[in-house]
Amino acid sequence: MTPEVDKEHIDKIKPVMQFFLFCSAANQNILKKCPSSERQKYAGVGATIFFTGLLAALSGGFALYTIFNDMTVAVLLGICWGALIFNLDRFIVSTVKKNERMASQWKQVAPRLVLAIFLSIVISKPLEMKIFEQEINEKLHYTGVNKLEQVGNLYEEKMANVRLSIESLRDREQERFDLREKYYEDYKCECEGSCGTGQKGIGSECLRKQKKYEAANEEYQLLKAETAKEIADLQEEIATLKKEKTTYKEDLKASFASGLMAKMGALSELPPGPSWAIVLLLICIEVAPILTKLLSPYGPYDHMLKTMEYEYEIDEIATINLRNQKLNNQLTLLSRIEEKKVEQQVNQSDKAVMLVEEAYEELVKEHLSVWLEKEKKEIRSMKENFYPENG
Repeated sequence: MTPEVDKEHIDKIKPVMQFFLFCSAANQNILKKCPSSERQKYAGVGATIFFTGLLAALSGGFALYTIFNDMTVAVLLGICWGALIFNLDRFIVSTVKKNERMASQWKQVAPRLVLAIFLSIVISKPLEMKIFEQEINEKLHYTGVNKLEQVGNLYEEKMANVRLSIESLRDREQERFDLREKYYEDYKCECEGSCGTGQKGIGSECLRKQKKYEAANEEYQLLKAETAKEIADLQEEIATLKKEKTTYKEDLKASFASGLMAKMGALSELPPGPSWAIVLLLICIEVAPILTKLLSPYGPYDHMLKTMEYEYEIDEIATINLRNQKLNNQLTLLSRIEEKKVEQQVNQSDKAVMLVEEAYEELVKEHLSVWLEKEKKEIRSMKENFYPENG
């Protein structure tokens, strides 16, 4: 009765269970033969992988929306980013093979843990920017205000230098004015007889001081005109600087950066505690499937998987050995065929040599026969010449 109830319960959650088992990269055909506890364990691993990918999709989508400011592009690329992280996590978990030696398991898990930690840090940054969005915006605002203040101080310094130049010109003009007034008092006093020579009336000293005063007055009037023109130019320069200051501030406000790099820079200026808490939380989530599989006891699924892989390996080795045997047989057959061909060629060569030798003997005999006939003819001829017959 209990197995039937358990089977009915499994049938009810079968679609969800199958999906999470797919996420865990477990072999469902093997899990069907295992107890339900194995399915629950790997379904939990798959759920962790799925929600990690979902977090990555949300995080990446927010970061991409910050960059492109387009919801459609952010959603599509965010889904792609989440699918990539999901696939990487699924691959990492699927490559962790359980066995009874914990040291070897930690050795194969170590690089995968490093990769998981790296992925956690990548995923956490956009989430941090979203969580601390108000604080980041405040930082960006104060950064902009500081830039505006720096620009204002720069232009105020320039205008202060121009105002100092104006004051210097006015001081120079005042000095000439005071000098002219002094010459006037000396001239007036000399002509009235209250100072100088003490002689009242227009005398030589009075005329000299009059000319000195008139020359000083003429210089003063020229300097006054020049100073008025220079002061007008400097005041116009101040007005230009004020206008430039206003225009530059407006342009600076319009060009304030509020993109991804600016927000990440502002995020780095915030207290590190909350950021590290989020990073550590995501690291825990990211490495949870690996640690779950690593720390879980060696179960029926692992045993059946190892047996299936071992049987597959044995079948593969047997197939390779059979192929090697067939190849060796074919090579042996080809070797024997080649040997037979060589033997036939050797036999044919021997027969050819014998035929050549027989033909050579026949040629020698024929040559001797011809030579013999020729020699006989010569002997007969010599005999007839030396011993002619009596007529």
